Amino acid sequence: MKPFLKAAIVFYLVIYESFAAAQHAAEFTANYRASANGLGASALRKLEILDGGLYQLSNSLEAMFAGQVIARLSQTSEFYLNSHQLIPQSYDYLLSGISTRTTAISYDWDAGIAASSNNDESWSIKLVSGVMDELSHQFALRLRIQRGETENLEFELIDEDEIEVNRYRLLGKEILNTTLGRLNSTQFELLQTESSQRTTKIWLADDWQYLLIKIEQEDQSGLHIKLELENATVAGQKVAPLAN
Repeated sequence: MKPFLKAAIVFYLVIYESFAAAQHAAEFTANYRASANGLGASALRKLEILDGGLYQLSNSLEAMFAGQVIARLSQTSEFYLNSHQLIPQSYDYLLSGISTRTTAISYDWDAGIAASSNNDESWSIKLVSGVMDELSHQFALRLRIQRGETENLEFELIDEDEIEVNRYRLLGKEILNTTLGRLNSTQFELLQTESSQRTTKIWLADDWQYLLIKIEQEDQSGLHIKLELENATVAGQKVAPLAN
């Protein structure tokens, strides 16, 4: 797979987050500008509350080269919030353009089984309490941070035919300079695993329900990815910088 597409996939599998308190997460829309070793992309992230209290978190990305769209990526995760517990219902991923990939997960909690697929392959995964997908586990991370839980940030998530663990570590607080101006932020690191030797740092907006405002990622090959917030609306209010 070409380097930019790898970048786009990594980009979307680790970074998208912005969450409110349990049971009453606020809707939001956020626009980002991304780069991967000089190649540009734009991204849109949204959280919507559907009928019946179902939450839908969606991401879309368009990668550009020489003024032309060369790849599109979309992700959607749907879930319920029950007290402090997140209950995922479905997950869909589509990459199109110069490469194609489709991934889907359907959760059957009554049967205790998740149907997972990647392109033409499919598997049945035994469900245990707390298992999620790439997007819903990011939402759960935000819920824990808002409750002040910054230790032992571990999440089990379905990855094709297996369950893997993502671990995060708190790095500290920082007043971050952004396109919008200065924002209070909390910085986290996604810890490396044997199968993923990448350095990933994530900044979240303290005053805006921990909206994602920046990510930087670099792997051993020298691939450098940056994602930065351009503008956003949280609970109907435009994100604004700190007063001077």
